[in-house]
Formats: sequence, C-alpha cells, structure tokens
Amino acid sequence: MKYEISGRVQEDGGRGIAGVTVSAFDKDLLFDDLLGEVLTDTDGAFHIEYNETRLKDLFAAAPDIYLKVRTASGQTLYQTDDALRFGSSPHERFTIEISSEALRAAGLEPPAPRGEITTEQLTTLTCLENVGEEDDLVKQIRNDMVGKASVLEMMRDYMRDLEHSLNNDALPFRKMAKLFELGQTFESLNGHYYGVAPGLRTGDLHGVAAEYGNLMGVIWGSAVVGVCPWSGKSYTEMTPEDRAQIVGSSVPEEIKVYRGINHFNRIEHAPVNIALTSLLTFMWHLKHAPQVDQLKYGYELNGGHFAAHRAPSVYHGTPREVFRLNYRHHELGNNPPLNYLVDEMVRIADGLYLGQVLFTTDHLFERYDPQADPARYHYQHFGYFLLFEESWNVEARRLFPFLEVPDAAVTTNIVGDGASALASNANASQQSKFTTLTLADPPDGDVNPQLLDEVRSDIQSSGDIMRTLKAYSDTLFKEHRTESHTFDKLHALFNAGIGPQTMHGFYRGALVSWESQKLLAAFGQNTINIVWPVSRDFSPWTGKSFRQIDEAELLKWTDGGEAMGSDPAFHCSNTVAFRTVKEKFTRGAMKVAGVVTEPASPEEHRLYGFDAHTFFFIGRPNRPSMLPENKGKKIYQFNYRWKPLQNIPPDCFCIDEITQIADGLYLGLLIYATDWLKPWNPATDIAAYKYRLFGYFLLMDEQWHALR
Repeated sequence: MKYEISGRVQEDGGRGIAGVTVSAFDKDLLFDDLLGEVLTDTDGAFHIEYNETRLKDLFAAAPDIYLKVRTASGQTLYQTDDALRFGSSPHERFTIEISSEALRAAGLEPPAPRGEITTEQLTTLTCLENVGEEDDLVKQIRNDMVGKASVLEMMRDYMRDLEHSLNNDALPFRKMAKLFELGQTFESLNGHYYGVAPGLRTGDLHGVAAEYGNLMGVIWGSAVVGVCPWSGKSYTEMTPEDRAQIVGSSVPEEIKVYRGINHFNRIEHAPVNIALTSLLTFMWHLKHAPQVDQLKYGYELNGGHFAAHRAPSVYHGTPREVFRLNYRHHELGNNPPLNYLVDEMVRIADGLYLGQVLFTTDHLFERYDPQADPARYHYQHFGYFLLFEESWNVEARRLFPFLEVPDAAVTTNIVGDGASALASNANASQQSKFTTLTLADPPDGDVNPQLLDEVRSDIQSSGDIMRTLKAYSDTLFKEHRTESHTFDKLHALFNAGIGPQTMHGFYRGALVSWESQKLLAAFGQNTINIVWPVSRDFSPWTGKSFRQIDEAELLKWTDGGEAMGSDPAFHCSNTVAFRTVKEKFTRGAMKVAGVVTEPASPEEHRLYGFDAHTFFFIGRPNRPSMLPENKGKKIYQFNYRWKPLQNIPPDCFCIDEITQIADGLYLGLLIYATDWLKPWNPATDIAAYKYRLFGYFLLMDEQWHALR
C-alpha cells in the first residue's frame, strides 16, 4: 500500500520556506523509522511517498508520524514529535509554521519567487533563427516543431523513433547532426544540468553495416533509455592548481576551464537500471552524492570526471568549435572506457544544449597526449545527448519521468506571451489545414454523400486527414481483400476532390494501398498488398516533380500527338533516392533494365534529398477520368504512354490521375492498361486498352510531409 505525506513549511507571515529538508519518521518504542525526506520547493511545499517496506515494526497497524525540519547544514528548525499523528491514514497533510526569528537565527534568506520560462523560449530553436529554407533537414526540423510544446518534446519524439532502429544513420540522427552543425558555440557552463540521451550509434559504420548494424542503439532504445541511470552533469570552474595539474598548458590561458562530473540515478523497481547502476559503480568507482544534492536533484551517485572548455572539435565530421568535455586527461583518474571519451556540446536553444559522444578507436594503449593531432586517435561518433538549464526542469519532468525530478528542482512556471500566442495561432491555422477537406462544389464524378459523411466522421475521430488515410492504409494492408468498404470511401473521396489546374515543383509521395486486378486478384485476394511489405524497402520512390513547358516542348515529348490547347502542360518525373543497400540494389536493377534517369540538381538534393528523376510523364489538367466508374470526373492526368518519354513496362502502360482533397494534399489513382498488345494511340478509344485501377497514392507539400 502506498502512503503519502504532503504539506507546506512557511514562516509565521505565511510565506513559504524553500530548500529546507523535511524528514518523516514512524515513532517506535526503540528506534524511529525514517519514512522519507525531501527538500521543500520554491513555495515551501513538500511531498513524501512511502510503502509498507519502510515500516519495520511488524505489530504496528499504521505508522505514528512526526516530522523534522532542518536547514541544508543540518540545523533543526522544527520538530513535531511531541504532537504525533497516531495511526495515521494513507494521506496525511501538515502545515508547519516557523517563526521569522528562528529563520533569521539560522541564516535563511527570504526565498526568491518562482521564475518563469515562456512558451516562446521552450519552442524556439535559436540555432535556426538565421537559417533559410534551402536545406531539407532544416525544413523537416521546423515542421517537426509544429504543434510541439517544446524543443524537448520534439527530441522525445526522436528518442521514440530510434527505439528499435538498426540504422546507424537514421533520420533522427541526421536531424540532430544538422542541429549540431548549426548550434552556437559557448564559453562556459556552471552548476547542475539534467540530461537525457535520445539515441546512441555504433561508431562510424558504412554501407550494409550502417543500415543494419546499430546494435548499441537498439539495446539502448529498447531496454535502457526509459530507465537510464545517467541523469545529468555538473560544472564548476577549475582552481588554478587543479587546472595546472589536469590540463597543464594544453589549453590557452585566456580560455576558462571547468571541472565536470556525471550524475546517476537509481530507480527502484527498475531491474535494468539497478543492474546498470551496480555495473557502473563497479567499473567507474561511482561515489555517493552529498545528501543535499540527492534531495534536491534526485540522483544518488557521482562519477566520470572531465575537463570542459571551448576548443575545436576532435571529430572529422564536425569541423567547427565546440564546448569540449574531455575525459581523457590521465590526472582525472577515469577507468575504461571513460578514459577514451570526449563529449562535445553546442547550444541549440536558450538554455538547451546538444552534445555528441566521441570515443577514440586508435592508439588505445598509449598515454593520452592532449596536444597531439586528434586524427591520430581516430574518434568515432557514438550518439547524442541533451543538457538543459534549471528553467527547463518543469518541462523535462513532464516528458522524462525516469529523471525523477524532485519538486525542489522545479523553479519555474511556464507562461505564454505575445510571440507564443502568434505561434499558437499559426499552429491553429496549420491544424485547420490538416483537418479541412477542400472538395469540388458542385460535385462531379461518382460522389456518394453517405460515404463522404463517413470519411468526415473518420477525420473527426482520427484527429486529421493524414491519420485517417494512414488508418485506411493499415486496414487495407491488414484485410488483403480487393473489395472493401475502405476502398469505397477512398473512391468517394477521390471523386469529391477538385481537379487541380496546375502543379508546380516537388511534391512528396506516399502509397495508400495497392488494389490488385484480374489474375493478381484471384479469390478476391489483394496479392500485391500481401507481398508489398517484403518488397517496399526496395522502393526508392520519394515523390513527383512538375515543370511547366511550352507547346514546342509538348509536341517534342508527345511525338506531335498532343496539342497545347487552352490548358497548360507539364513535363514531370518521379523522384528517387538511393540511400539504403536495398535501394541501391534497385538502382543497379534499373540500370540493367535500361530505365532512363536524370541526376537531381545539387539544389534539389539539398532541399529534398532525392538523387534522380525517372519514369517521366506529361501532366495535363481538365481531363475526364478514364475509369467508367468515375463517371467523367474532371482530374489532373499523368500520361506515361508517349514513346519519347522512354518508359519501360509496366510504366509505359500507365496513366495516373489525381484530385486535390485538401490544401496541399492530393489523392491519386494508379491506373494501368491491361491490354498490352494494343499499341498506344491517343485517337484509339480509351475503352480498348481496358484500363484498371491498381491502387491509391498521395502527393503532398512539406507541411503534410512533416505530419506524415
């Protein structure tokens, strides 16, 4: 059974007394049992929890409680042992008043009022403030922040994304690398900082090993990160004697040097944490933290000493200045592997710091020379960590409960301001974009009002359109059926959409579902969906690109078979990225098959991350749908069939269609001719080619992509 003791320590005028120790005892005949002790917070409040294991008197039905209040130096200010709470209940509350004279005699100053941290500060990545939109990762990071309460919340999401990832260069790692690249160099840190490690890497792996070899990251993410013993670091400026002994002349005199130490928290009822804490205590000779620090910050053990100062990075991948945390100096007395470790930090937000973990992999058995070329030691990158100032503790306690941040360490309240209100309005506007369908009025095509109402209801239940479409996709891949009520809803949504008049630039792509036809749909089974999970990792497709062309270029790509007329024309392509081993295998297969590709421009690669254009098509608005079931719906058409486009089967038999279903979001149909023997001729009746629907896909702008 859990017991709670809470209350407030205040002076006789009613003002709370911060930072004093409140100890709760169970009064027994021989020895009193300590039930728990905490520091009061900035308002003088305290909260103690305990269970029956604290009660050592086997014959006591309930504890007989008294409290003792002491200063940080151990001086007793107040004691209630002459007013016991006999047979106390599971929830007891105390209000303790201490005279102003007693406080002055103990040297206690009036507490400072609780500080404030604004929502603007929590949500502003200062490292991105003067950075443009020309970098794809920067764009994605900014979109990741949409709807987040803080930068820490975004980092918590990155931590979750990495939990079971074997990819040593997974997207969250690339985003943190970009933040580190753009972070600000600083000169000093002082005092205590809580910390978390979003993800670890297994050094600098390459090729197949990089894609599937991050065993350290998987173990960390799946077993350790939520019960991690490490909880932060503290810094104090080195004395001249300490500095001379540890770093000597290896750091210029004008640069301040700080001595740092790591903190470790033992989490009860967390076996992995207890085991790791015991192992680290043995390996690194961790020592018990001072009692006052244990009460204020919640950690029990200290260890892992380092010298911290501004310096050039020792890592070949980050040619910049950083705040270096060097564990390698012999005089620090660290044991392996700490004596091979160098951490490096930059500031990414006001009071928030991102660090990278570097271990030497060469000359391991030599005594460390701080003035040697860092290349000699071949440092490799093993992951990232965050440190944050005291003002962030209120948000960290919400997001990272395993830190067990005590009340006494929370010294700020979160407040809003005009800037954050503007941000909130922007977020609200964006949320409206994600929940609002933009449909044809009046409707054309085959629109079933009842099915459309079901779609709207699904959007309301899911929270936004993207989550609704993701739910539809999950359902269809789970059902494996060619006939489904979910397909009916997608059909209604496509027909209710607006046929766009123009498409410009690059749009991200995503598959919703395949819809098998003819032999591929034997016994009503959606066989393409069945095999797709095995083959999807080989697909390098990232989206489509659109470029408006004049009549001369249109005639070139269509062999003179399509006139411009009153509608614009576009030369378009599918975009592909060859990042993984499987995608690179597909690139090789495409070369063997004679697929025409054009390399992406450096700007396209930097902005959107794709490597090449391929499978080209002509885009035209105001075309009637080729599928009879769409009843003449006006759509935007993608025609892959023109011979000068040089597409290979099956894409040379393809004509896709899209409609706009929301601002920046398009639902598309994958349509293929099933009569491959009949030569393509635009004058031939469409019905002769026996076009069939083979699936649904999405095109989207960057905001939708971030949500996806």
